[in-house]
Amino acid sequence: MTHENDISRVNGVSDEGIPYWDDLYLDVIVLPDGSLFIQDEDELEEALRQGHIEFQDYKLAKETAAKIILEIRSGENKVINDSIRHFWQLINL
Repeated sequence: MTHENDISRVNGVSDEGIPYWDDLYLDVIVLPDGSLFIQDEDELEEALRQGHIEFQDYKLAKETAAKIILEIRSGENKVINDSIRHFWQLINL
């Protein structure tokens, strides 16, 4: 199962019930074999250079990606662990 972890600053639901998020460009991708990589680092760098994001958000994106990678490598990423558990629950129905 491939897992894509989108790094965002804010997530929510509008008063009209429409979900939204403030994307910070980076994605941490985990492939079925357990290998992982960061996607769209070039877009994050370009957004900072062009002034589309503040340095604070750039730093938040980098730090959050690093934290997610540490969680994944240590087997402590709740989202991935829960999705694997739910997958096996569905398989065993």
